[in-house]
Amino acid sequence: MRPIAVDVAILLPPAARRRLQRLNAVYPATAGRGFRFDDTHHPHVTLGQHFVDLDGVEAARADLTPVFARQSPIDLQITGARSGHTSQAAVVNPTPDLQRLHERVLRALESHEVTGTRDAFQVDDHPARDADVRWVTRFRPDSAFDRFDPHITIGIGPAPTALAPWRLTANAVALCRLGRFCTCRDRLADWTL
Repeated sequence: MRPIAVDVAILLPPAARRRLQRLNAVYPATAGRGFRFDDTHHPHVTLGQHFVDLDGVEAARADLTPVFARQSPIDLQITGARSGHTSQAAVVNPTPDLQRLHERVLRALESHEVTGTRDAFQVDDHPARDADVRWVTRFRPDSAFDRFDPHITIGIGPAPTALAPWRLTANAVALCRLGRFCTCRDRLADWTL
């Protein structure tokens, strides 16, 4: 078995992506202390983070496809920003539609989940932290279903982000390999809502 760490993520449309790239630019990204949104670091709203077997990615994709086939584009409302332990995030309103989509993703991937380590993360820049492994390992019990907390991580650092409320409609979802700070990296599968 070769576990990989993955994120099922709502990807943002170009205007929202550019807006978040500007906010992300104020945070450090050198020496593994942060990240830049670019062609291989995608701003996103996580629907589920999991360890799956690399040889089972196609089966996971097949089980996710019916979930997204019946999902229309999803309206997201950013309500502001908040500071976490190490990160700054845009808060996403947990609407019933978003909650249902999250729960369908978790049910679709339950049979595909395996145990993973730091080696399961993408390592073309800086390796995953122990905190990244714990986060993915504990996603289902700590961050799923009634504990689902939709957000968009903007950057790593103590400086708070000021963010006025705004709305967007997203029509893209991807299965991405996770990198350091649980960033969405290589896209393994894509769906259009």
